[in-house]
Amino acid sequence: MATIKDVAQLANVSIATVSNYLNHTKPVSKAASIRIKSAIDVLHYTQNIQARSLKTNTYSDIAVILPDFNDSFYVQLFQGIEQTFQNSPFFLNVAFSNDVPEMERNIIQKLLKKQISGLIILPCQPDCWKFYYDYFTRQEKPMVVIDRHIQNLEANFITFDYQTAVQGLTAQYLRQGYQNICLISGSPAFSCEKECQLGFRKAHADAEVTLLEENIIQAELSKEDAFRVVVRLLSKRTPDMIVTTQESVATGAVEALRFLGYSHIPVITLGEEHWNQYTHSFANDSLARPAIKMGHAAATVLMNQLHSPVIETEQIVFPAAAALFSTIAQPDTPSFRPDPHFIRILMVDSPFVQTFRRLVVNFEKTQQIRTEIEILPHPKMYKSILSDDEGRYDVILYDVPWLAQLASTGILTDITELITSIDQSVFLENSLFYFSSFRNRYYGLPFLCMPQIFYYRKDLFNDPGIRTAYEKFCGITLRPPVTFKEYHTIANFFTHQTDAIAYGISIPAAYNECLAPEIHMRLQAYGIDLFHSDGSVAFQPAQALKAYINLIRSVHCAKPDYFTATDSSAVEDFLHGDTAMLIAFSGFLEDMADLRKNSMIGSIGYSMIPGRTPLLGGWSLGIHQKSGHKEDAARFLQWVSTQQVTDYLTLLGNQCSLSKSYENDELIKLYPWLPLYRQAYTFSRLPRMPQMRNGAVVPSSKVDDVLCKWAYRMIREETEVQEAVAATQAELIALTEIYSKGTTAF
Repeated sequence: MATIKDVAQLANVSIATVSNYLNHTKPVSKAASIRIKSAIDVLHYTQNIQARSLKTNTYSDIAVILPDFNDSFYVQLFQGIEQTFQNSPFFLNVAFSNDVPEMERNIIQKLLKKQISGLIILPCQPDCWKFYYDYFTRQEKPMVVIDRHIQNLEANFITFDYQTAVQGLTAQYLRQGYQNICLISGSPAFSCEKECQLGFRKAHADAEVTLLEENIIQAELSKEDAFRVVVRLLSKRTPDMIVTTQESVATGAVEALRFLGYSHIPVITLGEEHWNQYTHSFANDSLARPAIKMGHAAATVLMNQLHSPVIETEQIVFPAAAALFSTIAQPDTPSFRPDPHFIRILMVDSPFVQTFRRLVVNFEKTQQIRTEIEILPHPKMYKSILSDDEGRYDVILYDVPWLAQLASTGILTDITELITSIDQSVFLENSLFYFSSFRNRYYGLPFLCMPQIFYYRKDLFNDPGIRTAYEKFCGITLRPPVTFKEYHTIANFFTHQTDAIAYGISIPAAYNECLAPEIHMRLQAYGIDLFHSDGSVAFQPAQALKAYINLIRSVHCAKPDYFTATDSSAVEDFLHGDTAMLIAFSGFLEDMADLRKNSMIGSIGYSMIPGRTPLLGGWSLGIHQKSGHKEDAARFLQWVSTQQVTDYLTLLGNQCSLSKSYENDELIKLYPWLPLYRQAYTFSRLPRMPQMRNGAVVPSSKVDDVLCKWAYRMIREETEVQEAVAATQAELIALTEIYSKGTTAF
């Protein structure tokens, strides 16, 4: 590698002259400059900035921390910053906090190790003034804060007059007769978002229009959360107009409005300066913020203070322009045809169904078919379907283990022709076989695919003190468990051997549907089948004993509310920090935002469940055999299975059955665990239910009744483990004998 000495020799000048040329410390003659430049090019010499910084005790690195690059406002801010520093000796280090305070703190601490000279930031922890004071103000490192004022901190501040901007554009549309306007903004902890809310309120007060508090909606500043927020909003009420504080929020709002058939509702937003006024935004109106100028101002203020540390801090507020760019068209209010068709749908009471209901408006408006959705609790669903002798429901949502029983008794319609008419390759491999197929015919379309996933407190598993204590406890390294024996050992450690967390795990056992998966997954992990392919009992007490012993030991390590705990409450225990580990069907983790935040900052990890044999849970949509609207019901099934609807459901936190939703880069960025869900699906298994030689099918509910009956007695210590296992085998044999004789009573 060439040195400065080599450059000096080749250019026939002194080392000092080369240094003056490189660092602009003293003038260098034109002739010498030409020779030095030529020598640098020939030798491919690059200056060692780090060595220079150590020698002079000055550093050239500048940090820029933005929430993300998903909004054009942040992009233009950086453009203004970058243009200002472009011909300077400073080097920009750009990082993204994703508006997660823990990530922001980690980024700053890493950047400080590089000896950065200054910081430009849109902070996401404006209340933590002492953090910035300790690392910057007290260290006399200059920083510039953009838009989100840090309370009680003396720092340079660059912002826009948000209150005047939002007040002006809201007042304009109130005068035009829009009375029911909703504002979607970020957290009022951010000063810019608080100013937007103040402007929105003042416009209503000045116009003497009553403002409903529910019309100020707080959301994460992303198109994904805006989509979710607007879908929820439209399921309750219909606004005249929506105002947003960022382009990305407007994009998500417009997406939801168009999909649900409300494209007549205008969306107004704070945008940025663009020459392409007609194509840069999806919003109907946008008020431009001078983002590039704001970035330039922030960089200029920082550079001035780097050159002259004695300069006082500055506060610059860019005024709001009066002009709005408008593309509002005449309303195209959707309407139904005079005689719309109508179908009834039965679905389970669950978070994913509540979310799904909000999207059905799109089906109604695009297909001109009205729907009535009835919701029942999971324990009542099965009996309600079996007792529907008149075909009250056209479409039925059924749990996958019920498929054989519903198909064999003629409750579900054979839809094989519908399945063969669509592209089957779009579904997850074998999902049609698992979720829809019975005796080589199809009776439904996969709707929700939920493999079991192992989640764990990554911060605890990586804590050096906890790892040392665990190794002393059992002699092995703490890691996500590979077997259920290791899973029990870790649960026992966290519950009884450390105060780092209250409990190792939760065991949901409030009713059979909660406890049965705990039994099935352990049987599968130990390689134990309940039934042979001919319907005879394969369950053997000697082989099953390990699985049952593991279950009872796990119960002793669990939070002691297991007889009232449900799948949902077990998830809440984990997300609220009460337990260290969780095995759950992916669909129960409805709070995707919380899971994403915690996984991003490293406090939650996820992997395959112990034994790598997760249960496959899921729901399918079928058509009732006695439905009088089978064609309309089939159109509903086809609509549900479109890629657009599936992507939206995935965005809203559900795990669907179309494979491309697990390959979408934007969705993976939002939910980084999607590839694991796809991988877990390939390893997942459905518990085999017996089908007798005479054609009778033993209902899965009857099998689970037997398993859970003796498991409950074992957990309550009403019977010994060995007795429970033996009794389970005996009752399974008796159950299959009843059905092998042709008895099909429920």
